[in-house]
Amino acid sequence: MKNLGQLYGFEIKKIMKNRLTVAMLVVTVIFILIEAFVPKITMTKEMMDAQKVLDGRVIDDTLLQEMYPKLAENGRLWNATNNQYEEIADMEIAMLPDGAILAEYSADEMYKERKEAIISFMKLDELTDAEIAWWENEIPKTETPFTYRFFQGALNLAQGMSLTLMCIMLIAALCLSTVFTVEHRQRTDQLVLCCRNGRKETFFTKIAAGLSVVLGCCLVSAALLTLLIVVLYGLNGLNSVVQLELPWAAYPFTFGEFIAVQMIVMFSAAILFAAFAMAMSEIVKNSLAVMGIMVCIFIFGQLEIIPPNFRVLAQMKSMIPSNQISIWSLLEYRLIGFGGNYITTYVASPLIYLAISVLLIIIGKISYDRFQVTGR
Repeated sequence: MKNLGQLYGFEIKKIMKNRLTVAMLVVTVIFILIEAFVPKITMTKEMMDAQKVLDGRVIDDTLLQEMYPKLAENGRLWNATNNQYEEIADMEIAMLPDGAILAEYSADEMYKERKEAIISFMKLDELTDAEIAWWENEIPKTETPFTYRFFQGALNLAQGMSLTLMCIMLIAALCLSTVFTVEHRQRTDQLVLCCRNGRKETFFTKIAAGLSVVLGCCLVSAALLTLLIVVLYGLNGLNSVVQLELPWAAYPFTFGEFIAVQMIVMFSAAILFAAFAMAMSEIVKNSLAVMGIMVCIFIFGQLEIIPPNFRVLAQMKSMIPSNQISIWSLLEYRLIGFGGNYITTYVASPLIYLAISVLLIIIGKISYDRFQVTGR
């Protein structure tokens, strides 16, 4: 066990001292700093103070009737006298049909339009009647009327998770895809394999080291982003409902709950990235090919090329980690059914990522063992 502990430490040190790892860690820190500071540059203190004026107010008829006389150009022109209502007007515009006059709607009518819009989007995504019935039981769990909160900090943290996960993917692709291939390239693999612990123990120690590095990077990156957001904006909006930003979201989440879901998705996806990079590099014996595959999957996830009527393909695309962690995933209504019961992709995705990771490691181990016989 002592020898395995030393090997584990050596493998971690080897990964961390790789120039690509160092470069990617620097790039990750720079990206996180940009993600945290750019909204601060574009949003003045006066704008932030204006958004805080209505914090804690219920978005009901009283607030709407107070807002309507102060709107300019139907909620599209803002100045120092009315900008405290901007977030609320933007939310109402999103709820109502295109071209609707805000002042013509009461609070009850606004929330009714929201529910009808959500159901219509579900039908466009070709959800079954059973799925829509499931959602009709979930939608009322988000209490209406909404309570307005200043949620800029929580929103920036939720949006920053997507960029953080992209950096973790690049770290895994660039830094872990060489864990096994470097030994094949330097012709030292047979030397390793003929050692006492060269078969099972060495393989799993390398896997454990790679997983530890990626999970460690994931934890540090998320902690750095959270710290910056807290310092710059605070996290007062964690108890605000996500519908303040995305009114069409059907999930009964607060921003705090959604960020917790994002963290689960991020760590399970990090495990998947690490397992994929290391296992596939052992299978194909080419680190560049693995990097290319991972980057191509990421790019594919950003393209809107699969129509909703291709249900299975569209749902698989939506469950790619970069899509699943995005705040826009709150508008993904398709469910996964088991024997008449349904779960959301937020429940299914982490389980699927972990299952695929285990499968990849098993396949990688088989390839690792077979190479001892066929590799030379």
